[in-house]
Amino acid sequence: MKNILEHKFLDIFCIFIIFLTAPLFFYKLGQSSLVSFDEAWYGDIARNSLMSGNFINLTWNGGYYIDHPPVGFLLITISENLFGINAFGVRFASALSGLLSMVVIYFLGKELFGRVVGLSSALVLPSSFWFLFRSRSGNLDIILVFLFLLTLFFAIKASKEKKFLLPWSISLTSLFLTKTLVPFTIIPSLLIIFWKLKYKWKDFIPLIVLIFGIVGGWFIFQIFENRSFLNHFFGIGLPGVSAQTSFLENFKLTKEYLHAGVGKWFWPGLLAIFAGLFLMQRRFLILSVFFFVFFAPFIFSSKGHIWHLIPLHPILMLAFFGFSYVILKRFIRSEIIILFLFLVLIGYVSFLQTKRSWYEFIDIPAFISDEEILSKEAGKYPYDLFIDGDFVPSAVFYSGKKVNQIEKNRLSGIFKERRSVLVITYQWQLDGLGIKKDQYEVLKTDRDKMLILIK
Repeated sequence: MKNILEHKFLDIFCIFIIFLTAPLFFYKLGQSSLVSFDEAWYGDIARNSLMSGNFINLTWNGGYYIDHPPVGFLLITISENLFGINAFGVRFASALSGLLSMVVIYFLGKELFGRVVGLSSALVLPSSFWFLFRSRSGNLDIILVFLFLLTLFFAIKASKEKKFLLPWSISLTSLFLTKTLVPFTIIPSLLIIFWKLKYKWKDFIPLIVLIFGIVGGWFIFQIFENRSFLNHFFGIGLPGVSAQTSFLENFKLTKEYLHAGVGKWFWPGLLAIFAGLFLMQRRFLILSVFFFVFFAPFIFSSKGHIWHLIPLHPILMLAFFGFSYVILKRFIRSEIIILFLFLVLIGYVSFLQTKRSWYEFIDIPAFISDEEILSKEAGKYPYDLFIDGDFVPSAVFYSGKKVNQIEKNRLSGIFKERRSVLVITYQWQLDGLGIKKDQYEVLKTDRDKMLILIK
């Protein structure tokens, strides 16, 4: 009789278990206002694509946007088309990518080590604080994680069966067109996967033409459209990378970011990343090389952020459960017992970490920002909008207008222009400049901000 864990129907059962975690991703998803950076910013870029039908030339606030390629924005555009141009519509693509990342890591873990590791890695993924937090935020980070995992999965499948080469190439192309340079860190792991296989180089030629035709075509188009594209592209992709920096301090900061982001899985995962190399198995080498190649650039930059390291979270989890499974398998023959041990550990750690996430940023009261309220009100009037603060993306998204940010000490100059414009500012600012109340009309106030019409 076959081991119960070998039955195909268990894939469906495991996916069902994974989808039971959906409330972590979607509960109260659209209840709070978008934050300026990057939710409202990216939401407006996607809206512009939706309205214009142009998904190649991205625009924002009357100008071109060239920080990142278009695939992530295309997914946000689709979700806005389905659910509306609102907070839920902007965040849905990330939330769905987070949930689907659990499904993909299940199949990836299954391919590398078996269903026990796949299911364990999937169930533990949302216990990562920053993975779950960014899954509920309208940005590109979790879309990137999803495509990293999907590309690795299809690469491993393609290394065994040629029919998966096309899905792999589509996934890889999408990955390359999601963010700037960071997707290219997957290349060494892909080389390890395909190294010394039965395929010949000619088997890859059509796929290479497809990948470089689409990705290269987009690059060439952007270079001709925007002269500063290449400098900007590398500036965004390698922020602050320099030889004149403290490598040790950067290393310590990056380590702290990764630890804080993934929580209690950090040290076990890191141990497995190193220990797995001594087993001299390709499956561990794939994970370890990805970890080191992805981590290394942060040592040369002081401008890394905690969310930049999220793609390493599932890698740490896969490495830990994969290494633990291989070691335990030498002493425990029953996979049911190994799965039980994993589930006990997952239940304890995940409960503690997910409970914290639940009360910190999921089951919280609705919050509608003053930026949203006043910007929506401004959208009702046919005047140019100026803002006295650093929330241009929110003002653009909620007003539907081109927004001008007032430079320091320039507010009084707007009053001297003697034209009717809208301004979001503060009462203390007007009083400090000696602006008389007959020079403007208060249209709406909310908290410490106010929307005025200069007469």
